[in-house]
Formats: sequence, C-alpha cells, structure tokens
Amino acid sequence: MSLKIKDDPIKFAIEVKLSEMSFYDFFKFSWHIVEPSVPLSTNWHHKYLCNTLQEEAERIIEGRPKTKDIVINVPFRSTKSLITTVLFPVWCWIRDPKLRFITASYSAELSIEHATKSRDVIQSDWFQERWGEVFNIKKDQNLKARYENNFMGMRRATSVGGTITGQGADFLIIDDPVSPKNAASEVERENANEWYRTTFYSRLNNPLTGVRIIIMQRIHENDLSGYLVGGLNTRMKYRHICIPAEISPDVKPKSLESYYTKEGLFWETRFSKEILQDYKEALGSYGYAGQLMQTPTPLNSGMIKSDWLKIDTDKKYDENSVVNFIIDPAYTANQKNDPSALLAYVFVENKWQIVNCVNVHKDFPDLVKFIPQWVQRNGYTNRSRIYVEPKASGKSIVQTLQRETGLNVREDKPPTKDKVARVQDISATLESGRVSLLKGEWNEEFIQQCVKFPSAKHDDMVDCLVMAVNKEIWSNTGKIVYFA
Repeated sequence: MSLKIKDDPIKFAIEVKLSEMSFYDFFKFSWHIVEPSVPLSTNWHHKYLCNTLQEEAERIIEGRPKTKDIVINVPFRSTKSLITTVLFPVWCWIRDPKLRFITASYSAELSIEHATKSRDVIQSDWFQERWGEVFNIKKDQNLKARYENNFMGMRRATSVGGTITGQGADFLIIDDPVSPKNAASEVERENANEWYRTTFYSRLNNPLTGVRIIIMQRIHENDLSGYLVGGLNTRMKYRHICIPAEISPDVKPKSLESYYTKEGLFWETRFSKEILQDYKEALGSYGYAGQLMQTPTPLNSGMIKSDWLKIDTDKKYDENSVVNFIIDPAYTANQKNDPSALLAYVFVENKWQIVNCVNVHKDFPDLVKFIPQWVQRNGYTNRSRIYVEPKASGKSIVQTLQRETGLNVREDKPPTKDKVARVQDISATLESGRVSLLKGEWNEEFIQQCVKFPSAKHDDMVDCLVMAVNKEIWSNTGKIVYFA
C-alpha cells in the first residue's frame, strides 16, 4: 500500500526527501508503480547502476564537463531497462525538469513502451502526490513517441535506424540496439552501428557535458558494444561497465568482483547455478557466452563443433517412423559451382537422425530423374514429405515432380535470414546432442562442411541441415525461443 501524507507525514516527508536525493531510493519506492504484481528483489548491481546514472545526472545539472560516455553490458532480465530507460528520466525531471532525453531500442514499439511506462509513473497518484507541483506534462505535446513538460523538458522515443533530425538532448540512451534473434545478421548489426555513428552520435545538445549511454546484453562480437569498446580508436572514449552472470576476467571495473557470491554468481536469486544451466542448454555455448557472460566469441571460429554430431551405428526409427527429405538445388551442373544437396532425416522423440545426405552435380533433367530414385532408396513412404528450396531450379523441380510422379513434393518457404544467422538459430539444438548421423560413407563430407562453416568452399549440406531442424522446430512450437 502506497504511503500517503495523512498516514504518517514524517515518514512521507522522509520518503520524498530520500527519493529526491538518491535515484536508488527512488527506484525502490517507485517499484510498486511499474511492477505492482512483482515483489521487489534487489541486488548489488541495482544500486551500482543507479549511482552511476545519478553521478552523470548531477554532473550535467551542475554543468561539469564529461570525461567519457558509458557502455554497460548486463544479462537480460536484470532490470536494466526499468532502471535506465523507464525510471531514470523520471527521476531526472524531479531534479531538473529542463533536461531532455532521446531514447532508442531495436524497435519503435519497444522504445515507445519504455516511454509510456515513464509517463505512467509521472501520471500516477503516487507520483502526483509527491511531485505533482514540480512539473506537468504539456497536453499539447503529449504523444506516444514524444512528450514535453512545462519547463521544455523533452522525452523522445525512437528505434535504432529511426529519424531524429532536428532533435537534440542532454541524454542519449540506447537500450538493446539489436534484437537477439537478429544477432547473427551482419546487415542488422552494421545498420545499427552505422546509425549510431552517423545519426545518433551527433544528437547531444552540448557535446562537452551531455552523455551517451548504451546499455545492452552482448549478442555478437561485432555488436554495438564491440564496435564502441573493442577498437583502439574508440576505447578511451567510453567507460565500460561489464557485469557477466558468472565471475570472469571480463568483469569491469575489477572492483565489482567483490560483490559476486562465493560460487561466482552475480545475482543468485535470479541466476542460480540451476537456472544458468537451463540457459546454457537453451541458448547454446555461443548464445550463453554473449547474452549471459557478455563475451561473445567469434562466430567464424567454428559455429558447429564436430563433437555435436554423434554417429549412430543403428537406426533410431522403425517402419512406423516417417522419413522426410530436403532438397537444396544448384544453379548449374558445373563442377566448379555449388552442387545440389539432398538430405533424408527422421524426427523421433524430439530428436533428429540424419539418415543420408549427398552432394551431386547434375543438370535439371538428370536431377529430376535422380531425386525419385534417391528418396525411394532412403526410406520414402506415402507419409513422407519432400521440401525443395525455391532457389535456382527449385520451382521447376517442384512443378515437374508434382506433374510426373506421385511424390509428395512441396516448395519450401525462402529463407529470410543469411546463412550465418540461420545456423546460429539452430546451434543450441545441435549442441544439445539432439541431432545425430546414421553411420555411412557420407558422414565425413557432411561433418567437414559443418565444422568449416562458414569458411568452407561448399555449404549446401549445412543448408539442408538447417532446413530440416527448423522444419520440425517451427511445426512443433511455432517459433524459436530467444531471451530479451
């Protein structure tokens, strides 16, 4: 129950004074407004982040020069957005309502959601009873993506990549510039980095005092954090705060190591050993290294490990199982170009067994003749499905086989991500040991393509593997799980 003046004027006055003096206290007292159904559970990093942000606010209010902008890396679900993007601008307006903010996230919807929560706090009875006379939201400047108070203080919410021409601020805050599900997309990452460099960076009203704050979970070695603190030309411009889920040499500043538990955990109630193990299995080693440990390893150092692909001496299916097929057609039969790839697999008890996979260099007529023979040899039944990627001659293959054979041939949906991003999507599934290979002469070539990806000369077998795994993931769950 919220404390009111009539309940205890002295306690009320103390709460107000503490909230004004300390952002951390404001965070604690306002928790019930933003999370009314969730009991407050604090950890040392909450106070550290709050104090860090408060130091910057007080410096700007006093007009003292800036030394560095700030990059903060913390795991997901650590209350980073609520502290930095929702409550911090509200508290700053209590101290100085003239302050101006531009905040951004990977989507406009998420950024607007943060701004809306801030405004909801301001308009709450709890806030109005305490600071309703300090400032008001202007009715004629009160939009979802932009609102002002009666002291010309402003909050603008945009997306990474959005237009902010003509806008300036004292605080530029980016909260997760790229979605985890797009982490492997080089285009998405580079677009975010380019937007920061060419658009967002220059939006400070006063570059000498204003501050840029980037807070995010790491998702790739070349994400915005990596771009800002990983190069010699930019390293000295940013104060880097790095808080991994488990203690490691990458904790920054080093003084924070003393806050970790004896077991090396940064927040035991939220990220216990058991919970972290679950995340390791769900995210895979690469996802865990980035999103939890804040140190993503290079993808090109081997996205698929050879020990993830166990070889079975026996079939893991019987006559009641369904063998399905993936066809990745080539553009030509030229030996110098990529071959066509054919893959047979079964999906039983939430596991995949790759029955066979081959590369063939055949032109269109020969490939159309070869496919029916090959699928029949590898377990095709009237319950089987043959998925053909619609690139190259794919559409013609589907039409011809549907017209001339009784095979259940289907045109697959074209991919919406690049090859590296698609492999990263299934890496956790591969690492969990749920994909195995039936022993055969094809095993060595298949494994070599996988472990050399994305540097191998050919990757058609890898394409087929990705299609097979995603086909069953999507058909059974409707989506791939990411953590944000």
